[in-house]
Amino acid sequence: MNLFQAIVLSIVQGIAEFLPISSKGHLNIFQHLLGLQPSITLDIFLNTATLFSVFFFFRKQIPYFIKNLKYIIIATLPTVLVTLIFRHKIDAVFTNTHILPLFFLVTSAFILSTKYLYKKEIRMDWKRALIVGLFQSVAILPGVSRSGSTIFAGLLVGLSAVDAFNFSFCLLIPASFGALVFDAKDLVGANVFQLNYIIAFIVTFFVGLGALTVLKKLLVSRKLWYFGIYTLILAIITFFIL
Repeated sequence: MNLFQAIVLSIVQGIAEFLPISSKGHLNIFQHLLGLQPSITLDIFLNTATLFSVFFFFRKQIPYFIKNLKYIIIATLPTVLVTLIFRHKIDAVFTNTHILPLFFLVTSAFILSTKYLYKKEIRMDWKRALIVGLFQSVAILPGVSRSGSTIFAGLLVGLSAVDAFNFSFCLLIPASFGALVFDAKDLVGANVFQLNYIIAFIVTFFVGLGALTVLKKLLVSRKLWYFGIYTLILAIITFFIL
């Protein structure tokens, strides 16, 4: 991966990890367009950069994280189980770009539905946390947005827009740590500690901060569903080009 490819992919990751359009799906597309083999190791590496973006963006939300820790654990369990059971099949699906259009359609359905899901604030409980967690486990598939599926699920169970946003990105922390642990050996073996990769990591971090700011504003202003139109169009385009 040369410097140009690294910068392009880092910008794509920083934007797509947080906006509800699927970072995995977009990384697959851009790696395909750049002549690179889709790599789950690269996805984990850049995802770690966006994890640092979350830490910085939510640095004042530590009390919220501690208060909801038990619900975060409950919501993380489905993803852990799915990953453990279907680990090798997930790797195979990740590198198969031909099925991306189908998964982009799933994201579209989630995001377009958010237009009708804004309700009064309801407190989180273990049942709602489990539902959100089940939707997050679906986002293991490339093309299914993690932020989109968890925010959709949060709104679906009655959380306010801000709580759905906060809880969604609290869930990113254990999910990213888990993925990092699973692929730690592969990351070392892939020799990601090169200049191009380090630059990509830094670019992803700063782009991710900007994307988080934009996402929160759009969610609170009830305009998140616009991205559902984008992923719908993207599903149609990728159906013909991949």
